[in-house]
Amino acid sequence: MIVGGGIVPAPWVAQLIASGAKVKELREPSVAAEIGYRPSAGLAAFVRMRDLTCRFPGCDRPAEFCDIDHTEPFPGGATHASNTKCLCRIHHLVKTFWAGFVDRQLPDGRVVWTMPSGRTHITVPGSRWVFPQWDTTTSALPPPPPRSDSGQRGVMMPRRRLTRAAQRARQINNERARNQAYLSERNKPPPS
Repeated sequence: MIVGGGIVPAPWVAQLIASGAKVKELREPSVAAEIGYRPSAGLAAFVRMRDLTCRFPGCDRPAEFCDIDHTEPFPGGATHASNTKCLCRIHHLVKTFWAGFVDRQLPDGRVVWTMPSGRTHITVPGSRWVFPQWDTTTSALPPPPPRSDSGQRGVMMPRRRLTRAAQRARQINNERARNQAYLSERNKPPPS
């Protein structure tokens, strides 16, 4: 498979390799969770190849243009293949900031979505359809700590302390003050 290019038949792959194309093998993710919020390049490549598209029900945005989302939010949820999936930016924001969208990820890559209406949808990784023989099951993680969500999340985008215009005016004033200090230092008469 060529990311962003689609599936290539085996005879073409052989021709590409014979002509000197670089083939990068996909490695299975580690059993242990990674340290930190951002997944390593290897884990990100595995998750994108496993999912192939955004994992929100009905979305077909290619994984290469998606965010890698923690099912259980970090730091409570580990950075691991069993806890990460691809979500396009819109669905990532919907899941994060809109109350009622709950997802649960299984070690085989399936994601069980519960919508605000109470209906559930199960999405399977796109690799299941393209590579049916590939077992994408990863190690199960210990149960995450209970969510401290009070159910009152709603839409809570971060708020600015200053308006954009006020922020811009502050930047301009700071730049002018730095320039004035530089010019006054530069234009001092030489010491006698």
